[in-house]
Amino acid sequence: MKKKQKNKRGTNKLFFKIISVLLILSAIISFGLIYYFEVIPITYLSVILILAGIIIFFFIKLLNNKRLRIWIKSVLSLIVIILIAGFSLISFYSLGTINFLNNIVDVGLRHDSYSVYVIDDKYKKIEDLNDLIIGVTDKEEEGTKKAIEKVSNKIEFNITEFDNVIDSIEALLENETDAVLLLDSNLDILKEDNEEYSKLKPIYTFTVTTKVETKLNTVDVSKENFVIYISGIDVNGKVISKARSDVNILVIVNPKDNKILMVNTPRDYYITLPSKKAKDKLTHAGIYGVEESMGALSDLYDVDIDYYVRVNFTTFIKIVEALDGIKVDVPVSFCEQTSSRTSSKQICLKKGLQTLNGEQALALSRTRHTLSGGDRSRIENQLLVLRAIIDKVMSPEIIVKYNDLLNSLSDSILTNIDQKSITTLIKKQIRNNTSWEFNTITVDGKDSSNTTYSTGRSRVYVMEPDLESVTKAKNMIDELLNPNEEKK
Repeated sequence: MKKKQKNKRGTNKLFFKIISVLLILSAIISFGLIYYFEVIPITYLSVILILAGIIIFFFIKLLNNKRLRIWIKSVLSLIVIILIAGFSLISFYSLGTINFLNNIVDVGLRHDSYSVYVIDDKYKKIEDLNDLIIGVTDKEEEGTKKAIEKVSNKIEFNITEFDNVIDSIEALLENETDAVLLLDSNLDILKEDNEEYSKLKPIYTFTVTTKVETKLNTVDVSKENFVIYISGIDVNGKVISKARSDVNILVIVNPKDNKILMVNTPRDYYITLPSKKAKDKLTHAGIYGVEESMGALSDLYDVDIDYYVRVNFTTFIKIVEALDGIKVDVPVSFCEQTSSRTSSKQICLKKGLQTLNGEQALALSRTRHTLSGGDRSRIENQLLVLRAIIDKVMSPEIIVKYNDLLNSLSDSILTNIDQKSITTLIKKQIRNNTSWEFNTITVDGKDSSNTTYSTGRSRVYVMEPDLESVTKAKNMIDELLNPNEEKK
């Protein structure tokens, strides 16, 4: 009997030592990760560490006190296990955040989809084009070079080079070439305004990876004003593909005065592409890279843009689904294509307050053709959805969905905002419990038609900028960035 009691006491003693060690290790790891993030000011963290150390020492001392009754130790053990679980949860969320932030930083890789297109039904696969003529444009551009090389690995073929994409497609339609090699996003643009281009059928599709230079700015976001460009691109899947930018928002932040201004620019705004020195729609700038869109907006508003964040349609759906839907007061009844963009499937919503899933929220954000205000109404709907997402994210229930939300978004967000800048803003918010003043402005324009760099000779719908609204937006940006300067 005494031997059994001895064994039981020995087992209990070992158990108390194990949970004591686990408590120390879990606390060290969790506080180490908190210190790594630098989101809690060091003065606060020091106080928390001292208090946590005293509490941990107190529990360990009691657990290993031989004179303390076993039932008291059992209660203490339960509390310690809860503390271990809490520290482990902090570590779990912290590691998930680190992984997320590392994945979304732009390292300059771009994956773009190219296809070889034909119109003749006798060509079923790429090998059928052996020794025939394929039209190309921008033969010296890095992506095109790699695309030609990929096709060359499959077949021998003759190249006919054209000055622009329109000429290469027209040559195919007139049977002057047997096929054409195109960046898929280029053809998507052209098919919007020319149904004949839908005759083109891809027989070989592949991905080309290129590298661009990226710049990580080092703005002290807790003290210095900064500007972020948010680009919502017209593509599903991973966000590192070049694609049209359908949502274009500049977020101007003044951290000293705790003010934020959001400037919305319609997708069809007729702007100048900086690298091409030619006029085009703002949405088309995205197919030449996020840097092109930033440059165009920088020139339009005469402002330096420090950071960019790119999100895509997949991101949008995942965010809303991870939040178990969002409540939106839909302003008008409408029907819109699904994210797959097949005309046979549509999402129809009725006017009124309702909970939207990811596909429905995306449909509301995308629809414009059935709205009287066109793109202007679409921007208003996008702001409605954005506010609904912010409301849901700020609610307490986000805690249990936090890691699922981050994991689902790691391939769908791309940014040049460094981790330190993000944690600096969080630290400022925690320290000051900052209340931000938000303002928004959407620039206006006149419906028109004109030729664009991307569509060549074809005249397409564009929105000619309203200079008065652009000037108003520029003044609001300047007032936020330079509040103490005298206005001339």
